[in-house]
Amino acid sequence: MQRQLPGSSFIGVSTARSAIAACLLALAACGGSSNPPLDLSGTVSGLTTSGLALTTLGVNLEVSAGATSFTFGPVLSDTVVYDVTVAIQPSGQICTVTNGTGTATTANISNVVVTCSNRTFNIGGTISGLTAPGLVLANGSDTLSVPTGASSFTMPAAVAYGSSYAVTVAAQPTGLTCDVTNGTGTVGTNAVTNIAVACTDKPLTVGGSISGLGSATGLVLANGTDTYTVPAGATSFKLDAAASSGGAYVVRVQSQPTGMTCSAGNGAGTMPTHDVTDVSVTCSDEAYSLGGTVTGLTTSGLVLSEGSDTYSVPANATNFTMPAALADGSSYRVSVQTQPAGLTCTVSRGTGTVSASAVMNVDVTCASTGYTLGGSISGLTSSGLILTDGTDSLSVSANATQFSMPNALAYGSSYAVTIQAQPSRGSCQITNGTGTVTGDGGTVQVTCGAPASAPQRDDGA
Repeated sequence: MQRQLPGSSFIGVSTARSAIAACLLALAACGGSSNPPLDLSGTVSGLTTSGLALTTLGVNLEVSAGATSFTFGPVLSDTVVYDVTVAIQPSGQICTVTNGTGTATTANISNVVVTCSNRTFNIGGTISGLTAPGLVLANGSDTLSVPTGASSFTMPAAVAYGSSYAVTVAAQPTGLTCDVTNGTGTVGTNAVTNIAVACTDKPLTVGGSISGLGSATGLVLANGTDTYTVPAGATSFKLDAAASSGGAYVVRVQSQPTGMTCSAGNGAGTMPTHDVTDVSVTCSDEAYSLGGTVTGLTTSGLVLSEGSDTYSVPANATNFTMPAALADGSSYRVSVQTQPAGLTCTVSRGTGTVSASAVMNVDVTCASTGYTLGGSISGLTSSGLILTDGTDSLSVSANATQFSMPNALAYGSSYAVTIQAQPSRGSCQITNGTGTVTGDGGTVQVTCGAPASAPQRDDGA
């Protein structure tokens, strides 16, 4: 059911959809985005009364009592920022939106979750070390500016029973870095009071473990302009981080030790609000090449990366080899840093560990058409579930009944969806998790319930 809302300045949803789609297509015709408009949709749980209205991008959508899903239709284009919020609450209930904010890429968005209940609870906790102004906390689109010296907080909007929450730092205070612990979960039958926000003026660091170095000398690690000369026999290291959370860090080997090759695994990422401690530097007197095949690359512009190592793949290439050899025993992760013009390229078999031989089975598939990878979810009653396809990861909200991975995959590429993290309660298993991309959508099935007695399988068995 759709209608224009009383007192709203927004146009009707059907008219708005048509207008937005027409504008997006016109943009493409004038040299803008060449991709068709993308759908924005999601699931609804617990809605037993009428009156719920959602809004985003100037479109209002009424959701009928008993609905289990909603769709705004094709209202998105590449790089458009969307924010699905509740415009009007239903009669006698409160509805909470999770996964409602994001930036459209090349795939339909279908993982917005709306949870409704006649019971609501506050979300809050403690704050320590806040000696400067500027801290802003967020739970989805709900934000809170925290005053200097505060020792506790409560988010402005109460959250519906059974819905997920994720309290994060939206803005750091001047000269401080604040980190949130216990910030995610599912609302039960009591207010959430155990979230802890700790602030410090201590600089963040990037570090991790070192293996295989032995008595060799000469190893120098770097992150940006910060360098560290590693002493012989060291088993760990620590470097200064980016200026603040949200900045990029890339740990690289600036100088190799005498007679050895060292490689930094898991060495690149976006700085969180706490120290990074999981970079793994592996050293060996043996080093091997990393590469594979390329199909469908008819244009230039494709850039592959493995940590700090990058390679620009020429048009019409059928294979590639990354410039830097990797130490035996080191981990690797090949990803697409830059897509070529007019194509979508997907990396398959891009992660693993070097084991006494060259790795040449990484597949890069490029196509003019990309498709969303997704599927159904059943029995998920708590937050914490994270799915991955080897390149992208997706945090799934409690009560979600479907999912779609963030980025489209190239037609003809292979995929393998696995569980990166189980939900806070129970466990999930995947069926139909592997295959080849042949069309839009997906048939991956995620089934959640009581803790499984056997290991999960993702091959459909």
